[in-house]
Amino acid sequence: MNRAGRDDSREVLVIRSDARSMETRERILAAAAIEFADRGYAGASIALIAEKSATGKGLVQYHFKAKSDMALAIVRSAFSEAPFANLLGVDSAHGLEAVVASIRSVAGAFRDDVMVRAAVRLMREYHLIPVTLPTPYVGWIARIGGLLREAEVAGEIHPGLDPDREAWHLVAYFSGVQEISNRLSAREDLPERIEEMLARALVTLGAVAPDRYL
Repeated sequence: MNRAGRDDSREVLVIRSDARSMETRERILAAAAIEFADRGYAGASIALIAEKSATGKGLVQYHFKAKSDMALAIVRSAFSEAPFANLLGVDSAHGLEAVVASIRSVAGAFRDDVMVRAAVRLMREYHLIPVTLPTPYVGWIARIGGLLREAEVAGEIHPGLDPDREAWHLVAYFSGVQEISNRLSAREDLPERIEEMLARALVTLGAVAPDRYL
């Protein structure tokens, strides 16, 4: 084999090794998310995460020096990507329609996405975790504020509202609804409760023809 062939072979091996390493890291994070969501930060252990991810403790600690590093990675992932980044896959949604779609999307993630459920629980237990976690919801509040500005310009809601203040209260309203739903029904009734919340919120915002969004 000539020099060029040997170099190509090494490059292929490096790419395969990197891909395996990334796959292992993601598998560990997925297992950690299940443990954090079910047991909380204190109850989860590296041994349990290694067992659930079908890896050894040494390999887990190769990718993550401590349990807190896994917690930080999960929270960062959950609050910097969809659905909080408003990556809804609905390019045509604007204004109030996009606000409603965003809230429904986040509600679905709270119920169905273990990574999001783990991140939410970890944020509640931040005082147990020896790292500084990202501040949640900030980007989502800003995004909803921008969408409410669009809605006001389009005549979809009452003029004169403070979009940033209304966005803060919408997210706070959502947070309370999902938390009570979690406590009372493990979020099984969350879709129904979110629809009730949206109906009330649209009245507060002075939505024109609110039924079109429900």
